[in-house]
Amino acid sequence: MDAPNQDVMATETAGIDLLESSEMREPLELAVATIGGAVQSWHMAKLQHRPGAGTTGIYTVRLRGNDGGDRTEYVCITTAAVPECGLPLVRLDGGTVPLTAWLYPSDPVLVGLPAACDPAAVGRSVFGGGEAELRMVSYRPLRRAVLEAVQGGRKVFLKVVRPDRADQLLRRHRLLTDAGLPAPVATSGPADGVVVLTEAEGTHLARAIMNDGAAALAPETLLDLLNALPPGVLELSRRPAWAERASDYAKAAAAVLPDEQDRIFALAGRVEELLATTDSGPVVPSHGDFYEANLLVDGGRITGLMDVDSLGPGHLVDDLACFIGHLAVLPAVHAGYVHVSAALERFTAVFDAVVDPAGLRGRAAGVALSLVAGAKTAGEGDGWQQDALQRLAIAEGLAADAV
Repeated sequence: MDAPNQDVMATETAGIDLLESSEMREPLELAVATIGGAVQSWHMAKLQHRPGAGTTGIYTVRLRGNDGGDRTEYVCITTAAVPECGLPLVRLDGGTVPLTAWLYPSDPVLVGLPAACDPAAVGRSVFGGGEAELRMVSYRPLRRAVLEAVQGGRKVFLKVVRPDRADQLLRRHRLLTDAGLPAPVATSGPADGVVVLTEAEGTHLARAIMNDGAAALAPETLLDLLNALPPGVLELSRRPAWAERASDYAKAAAAVLPDEQDRIFALAGRVEELLATTDSGPVVPSHGDFYEANLLVDGGRITGLMDVDSLGPGHLVDDLACFIGHLAVLPAVHAGYVHVSAALERFTAVFDAVVDPAGLRGRAAGVALSLVAGAKTAGEGDGWQQDALQRLAIAEGLAADAV
């Protein structure tokens, strides 16, 4: 590994260590001071690391306001570069790691998030009046958020993205729904960058895999769905496949498992070699993030195709590798995934007949490598390390099988 890579890794590791340290009390104090509060207690709720793009901590802060009352707020602190946006950001030198802090939901990039978190604004825009019951499903600071909105018997989801990406997201959903595919219907939401998605029916495929390895779902059904993606998808912008960024994900993995960096970078090198020496097949319409969490099923039918942000030109082998790579690491995520081995055998046997088997495994190894750093979570002691090491070993096994 060359010196620039060492420098990048050192910086990212330093950022993670800083965000997890007691030194965060000062930026938290400064952040809550912008709303007239003083920190009483705090803890890190979540840590999100984006390879090459910084790390962000989300902190639960108990504060006392000027009125003497106590309440809970959420503060985000990031090592990423954050543009000026007119919001009350707190910027600190942080030594070798500059930091920026803000109070949720005033994300400096996701400018529509405050409106999406406003029950009255959502009620007016989505349901025609009243207030909506809101639940945060996921929040990736500076990147995207998903909220559930309910009123009466109606439920929708709000996806918050950068304003310049909202029209692209709407176009992707309309391409799929116009083609008769089971993607949620998408409409504009209560603010720039907010897209409203209808609720899809069915059970998450992850649950079916845990139950019985998704025995009712024929692998050919996944192929049929991917082959039905409309030609207009080829006119969209292309995003790199997961395996194509193996070097970036290796740096992220090495930042959280520094003692394993030799293994990690050897694996990334093997993935890059397999990408260069195996047949990727023709460029076709591609989902781009095709795995169990983004699929809903009803028995043997696929009833929901979710998270289509990466829809665009790509290779069938990468969609299938995304599915296999995620499927392979499920036992590291939860001990309840006892049917994965049989499911892997069943799906790969069918996929091998339509794409290069070595390419499938090599690219799946790259997908599994991309998931190693994500094993690190806050507040769970050192238990995450075993999870990360298991993911790494699974990725190495996939690469070793690429013969």
